[in-house]
This record gives sequence, C-alpha cells and structure tokens, in this order.
Amino acid sequence: MLDVLKPEFFALKYNFSSKNRKVLSPCYRGSSGCHMAVLLLLLMLPTLLNGQLPTMTALVGEDVSLSYDPKLSKDLTETPVKCYTDKMIRTNDFVFKKDKPPKDNSKLLSPAYRGRTRLSDEDLKKGIVSLRLYNVTRADEDNYYFVLPSGKYKIQLLIGAMSSAAITLEERPDCSGLVLRCESVGWYPPPELSWWTDGGLPLPAVTMNTTWDPTGLYTISSTVVVESSQGARNYSCRVHQERFNQTREAEIALHEDQFPSCPRHRWGLVAVLAIPMGALILVVIARRKENSKSSDRNEEPAVNSKHLRPVEDAITRL
Repeated sequence: MLDVLKPEFFALKYNFSSKNRKVLSPCYRGSSGCHMAVLLLLLMLPTLLNGQLPTMTALVGEDVSLSYDPKLSKDLTETPVKCYTDKMIRTNDFVFKKDKPPKDNSKLLSPAYRGRTRLSDEDLKKGIVSLRLYNVTRADEDNYYFVLPSGKYKIQLLIGAMSSAAITLEERPDCSGLVLRCESVGWYPPPELSWWTDGGLPLPAVTMNTTWDPTGLYTISSTVVVESSQGARNYSCRVHQERFNQTREAEIALHEDQFPSCPRHRWGLVAVLAIPMGALILVVIARRKENSKSSDRNEEPAVNSKHLRPVEDAITRL
C-alpha cells in the first residue's frame, strides 16, 4: 500500500500504436519536481474528498444562523430534519429535531439548547436548511451536523468574545517610580497583551497572567514599571486576539506630580521630630547634673529620678 507514495507510482505512460509508441514519464527516481507534486496532492487530498468545511463565526451574546444549502432544488418543509453536535454523539441529544408527522421532541433536546433554536420555514421552502441559534455562549462552539433523508451535512461554528481594557497605577514601595497594571476580562480565545509608549516603543512586562472562569472566558492582566527618571508621557496597554482580529487598547497619561517623592517627605518628618527629641534630651541631661549635686538631700529628688529613669533608658537605647 505504501507503494502509492513512491514517485514511480505516479509515472504517466501513454502507449500509442506500435508504429509510433511514446512513453511519457514526468516522474522518475530522484526528480525533485515530482516529489513536490506528490506532496501537494497529498495535502489537497482531504479537501478534494470532503470539500471545504463551511464555517460560521459569532460573538458571545449574539444570534447566529447556521445555514446550509444541500442543493436539492425542492421544498424541504415536509422533510424531517435533525441537528446534533460532536458533544452529543455519546449522549444521543439533539440541538433540533423535526419529524414527519410532527411530534413533541422537547425531551430529546439538549437542555443547553432548549428554547434557543428555531428552524426557518421560509428557508425550507427555498430548499435551504437554516437553524437560528439565540444568545450564543462560549460552550456553543462545535461542529453541527444536519441530517436529512438525502444525507448528512456538517457546519463548523467558531465563537469569539472580547472586552475592554483598563489601566490602574500605584507607587512602588521604594518610591523609585510607578507600577502600571492593565486588565481585560472576558476573552475567547485567549488574547495577547503588550505595553507601548507614546513613541511606539514596546515596554517589557514585569508580570503576565492569564486565567479563565467557569464559562470558559479568559482574563488577562499584566504589570509594567515606569521609573521616575523616564518622566511624564503616555503609556498604552494593547490586547489583541488573532482569530477575530480584534484589538482593545487602554491609555494613561502620566504627569510629573504623579511620581512619588518619598525621600523629601522622610527628611521633613525627621526635621519635625528632631526638635522635641532634642529638647527632651537637654532636660534629661540637666536633671542628671542636678541630681548629682544634691545626692545628700531629702528623697524627693530621688523620687523624681525614679520617674525620669524610663526616659533615660529610652534615650540610652536610641
């Protein structure tokens, strides 16, 4: 069976009359052009056999019509139609089921699709199968199969979701600059996030996190550090999703007065505390001198000395 993959298998030989016999062999051993032709044929084989898969796209929360024309050129109003997905093959559920004669199939429908589908009678009259799906969710992404007496038809549904981005800022603990944080909630498929300056230069991210919630939607967040030396300018956070070619961007303008000035504040605090501390030290020193000169007096000074001892000990520890 593997012989069919050999270039010699694809050699074309045309025999003419015995008087004028010609052999046409475009594929021969070692021919690079023949190898390329075989490779292209193998790559195209699935498409040639099955045809191109019809694909529909929708965003979360939208309504979408899954339509297919079986090209029967006849009214399909009285034709039984049923629809299911890959996920329902094992559960024997249906997205939609229409029988002839009509009967109640609500118990056979998947709970996730009950009350969310409608088959267009107008399109059936035109020979087109069109199933309307309302309020699309992330879980609706799947391959949908429509089964008619004439055959089975497949449609792929791709779901997307996107959201806005927001930037917040906070001061660094060492007062050397600002930390910008960008977050965007509710994406599918997961997007990519990047930071940029107003001059179009990329910024290296410090952190980059992607999480997902029980509904299958992703949240992406990232932080970047802006040093005080970089000065005031605009910074932007860009969130991009490739499948639907969607981009969301948030921008923040930083000013000089937004950057921290902690060292200046610290020296001001030291200056404020230095005056009362200095006065207290002078009082303690003067009291010690007074006590040393009156050691033989009554015990009142001794009592005062006891009251001052905790303050003296505190100063000693400083």
